Amino acid sequence: MFGESLDTFCLNKHSLYLENIINYKSIKMKKLFFTIAFVIAISAQAQIHHYFYVDVEDEEKFEEVFEDYWLKVAQKAVDDGGIEGWSVWKKQRKTNNYKYLVLFNFKDMEQYTNDWGFDALKATGVPSKHIDFEWNIFRSDTYRVDSSVPGTYDFVVVNYSKPNDLNKQLKYEVEYITPVMKEMIANKYNGRTGWNVQHKIYPAGSEEKFTMFSVDGYASMADAIKSFDTEYGKDYYSGWNSIIKKVHGKKTMQQSLSNGFGYRPIYKRILRTN
Repeated sequence: MFGESLDTFCLNKHSLYLENIINYKSIKMKKLFFTIAFVIAISAQAQIHHYFYVDVEDEEKFEEVFEDYWLKVAQKAVDDGGIEGWSVWKKQRKTNNYKYLVLFNFKDMEQYTNDWGFDALKATGVPSKHIDFEWNIFRSDTYRVDSSVPGTYDFVVVNYSKPNDLNKQLKYEVEYITPVMKEMIANKYNGRTGWNVQHKIYPAGSEEKFTMFSVDGYASMADAIKSFDTEYGKDYYSGWNSIIKKVHGKKTMQQSLSNGFGYRPIYKRILRTN
């Protein structure tokens, strides 16, 4: 899978696009280590996020292996400066082809395209070939963080979309929505505790279903699920308009999401590096 010893995984610029890892179909892998980069971390410093979308049959075993083994490998990579951060997120109430997101955060493109420095044997003393476990990688994406309001959270609502004009929508999110989110989060409005917006770098093309997403961070599942409730939403949008008026006055700005969000799952963070 990686063309290297399973005990040492180093991703360099020649494998940036991960051709040997992902073919955008469900790929079964057994007795293999995979590193995964996702990016629902709301951090101004983690500018590049790489995501793997993963499905497994034995969720309990998956979480056990990742907590006992791969978390240590990831933490060693963080400590050595190969990556900025790593975490595992579990989709709540699985709705399609994957259950987990495992993600790496990178401070910039340079760090992303350098060796990640995953040395399983050095980090744990156990060769990865002894981890006998099977999972499916559904797909893999690379995103850039365009704007963020950092916060503390364990649940996120990810709002996937494909705007008619990506640049126009990003400008709207960065210049118009970011100060609104800062005001909302500072005042703990609607339970939201963090936010960011990201656009997809790779893969690209007209056949890509989504090209960007925004992330709403929450402290609890209850707060996250309320954002879907139409009754609760009446007060939410009333307050939203008030905050926009407070921040921008009469200033308006057009966005480019004619069809709204295409998909809005909730994820819970179950593992993370320090």
